[in-house]
Amino acid sequence: MFKKLPAAFTAIAILANLSMAKAADQFSAIYVMSDNLGDKGFKDSAAAGFHRIEKDGVHIRLLQASPSDPQLWRQNLSATSDSAKWDVIFADSANHDNLAAIAPKHPDQKYVYFDDQLALPNVLSIKYAQNEGSFLAGALAAVVATDKADFPLSSGAKKVGLVAGRDVPVIRDFIAGFKQGVATIDPSIEVRVSFIGNFTDAQKAYELTRNILNDGADIVYNVAGGAGLGILKAAADGNKYAIGVDSDQNGIQPDHVVASMLKQVGNSIYDSVKTIQAGKAKFGTLKIYGLNNDGVGLVYNDKLVPASVKARVEAAKAKVLTGAIKVDTAFQTN
Repeated sequence: MFKKLPAAFTAIAILANLSMAKAADQFSAIYVMSDNLGDKGFKDSAAAGFHRIEKDGVHIRLLQASPSDPQLWRQNLSATSDSAKWDVIFADSANHDNLAAIAPKHPDQKYVYFDDQLALPNVLSIKYAQNEGSFLAGALAAVVATDKADFPLSSGAKKVGLVAGRDVPVIRDFIAGFKQGVATIDPSIEVRVSFIGNFTDAQKAYELTRNILNDGADIVYNVAGGAGLGILKAAADGNKYAIGVDSDQNGIQPDHVVASMLKQVGNSIYDSVKTIQAGKAKFGTLKIYGLNNDGVGLVYNDKLVPASVKARVEAAKAKVLTGAIKVDTAFQTN
């Protein structure tokens, strides 16, 4: 929507227009994005949460921006903060430095920062236990790589892959959980990891995935944001399997995507707005969404995954929930 506006429109002018429709007493929330919608993953999951809260009467806006224009991200975040017209402003991890610089200048403005942590008194931080969800994805990938009867496209070569966006801590957390999940089923399975270098280059994601599949892997885990659509396409073209991420991607390549690891961004956004409206939000703190509060999870493609396989993965999940298994993480823990 916004990328089609003439260059003469400044972020401030855009925000002034957006705010006109807000009723005087209506609670309002805006998401200052570092990307556009349409990734069928993280950003779209966030949007689903905003549209859900909109149905409850909250005035919302999703301020999209080019993923290659960080200057615009900062301009948009600054303009929304200066306007003082939003009850809460949302920003994701790509805006870390921008929010760290801008939030202290607006101590009365409330912010929600998700997929990372920022210790500021007017910021509520949200993180997700993607390592726990990825543990389940790894367990399923290991079954796929060893069970030729239930997964006829598998060669039984005991190789699986993971193609990621950038080599950053949150992605390393995905990888840690995934590797442990694989090893829980069969420690002899080889896990190959490749990095794209960004979260937008679907063609490079496609090529890296094909390389992993050509090297003998039977299934690849998508941890690459919008670029991950290339991973799923490569798995289909290579007549192998894939696991989606963030949102339910099972329908994108339904004959090849066995499951998706849900990162319930939308749920966390809905919950945080409700908590803020109720006056119960603890700004300056961190809230984590994991397996124990449905912050992450695995949704199966029932067409491809039989009940017996689901039972094996769910048994591993139960051990995590009871504490019998402590999932590895890339972050320091107390």
